[in-house]
Amino acid sequence: MSTQPPPEHRPHRRDDRRDDRWDDVESELLDLATLDLLSGADPRPTLTAFIGEQPLAMVGLRPFAPGEALQALIEVLALLLPLGADRLAFATPARAWSTEDPIPAVCDDGDLRQRVLLIVIVDGHGQPCRLTTSVHPFSVTGDGPGWQAPLRPDEAPDSPVAAALTVLVDARDDLDDLGDAGKLAAQFGRVLLLGHDVALSDTVAADLVAASAS
Repeated sequence: MSTQPPPEHRPHRRDDRRDDRWDDVESELLDLATLDLLSGADPRPTLTAFIGEQPLAMVGLRPFAPGEALQALIEVLALLLPLGADRLAFATPARAWSTEDPIPAVCDDGDLRQRVLLIVIVDGHGQPCRLTTSVHPFSVTGDGPGWQAPLRPDEAPDSPVAAALTVLVDARDDLDDLGDAGKLAAQFGRVLLLGHDVALSDTVAADLVAASAS
């Protein structure tokens, strides 16, 4: 399975809803992907972060080349982990094929592999990190996007992105910038300049604006 970035940067849509719940994070990511598909675009790679039960941020990642999702995530996590994030959910479009196929179904006429949304969830709240993944196949017809029943592998995927997210959340308390508002404000500016679309919780956003002003 390989992740595919969107062809272009698109504004990331999200209302600042106060009833966001960690238990609903997968369905919210599916809703966002559906909105992208309805607009005629691929689902945008999106990272959601929580502190326990409290939503911290939702980020539409900047465009990246194939195989470079981890670098884009690290740029954002350099902000979110020092802010206290201990739960992450990452959704990205991908292509899937059967392991029984001798080669992936890609030819000059197009990519015949199944389109899917891959969701990786890392939960380190009050415990060593637990990693879960789900694969959501979909198709798009004249009636709009249609989602099939998700696949939920029992074993962790052989993915550098999933492995890195787990390691980084486990090591979040070792970050030097934890609690340094000035450094966090500077990193927030860098993340925006790189092209990530960040929606922070009201409280965190106010703190970073105040730190930037000072």
